[in-house]
Amino acid sequence: MTFSEAFELYILGRKITGWGFQQPVKVRLPNGYDAFPSGYFTEYENGYKIIANGASLGKSAIQEAMILDPAGVPVARDTEDIREN
Repeated sequence: MTFSEAFELYILGRKITGWGFQQPVKVRLPNGYDAFPSGYFTEYENGYKIIANGASLGKSAIQEAMILDPAGVPVARDTEDIREN
């Protein structure tokens, strides 16, 4: 599922019920790998969250957003290299 599809299905038009910062939490992805979502989040009435964070990889600044299901497992992810050209 793309980030846009997940946004339309789980986030668009939903009421915000909370927000905050989440420290890294280990969750198991459906493919068997582990993920550690962390960052600032907005939580919606259906229990889904959008979580955003940023990092640096060498000289590149990376911005990432994920949609997490109510169990905290990422269902969609979008990244952007935000370095200036």
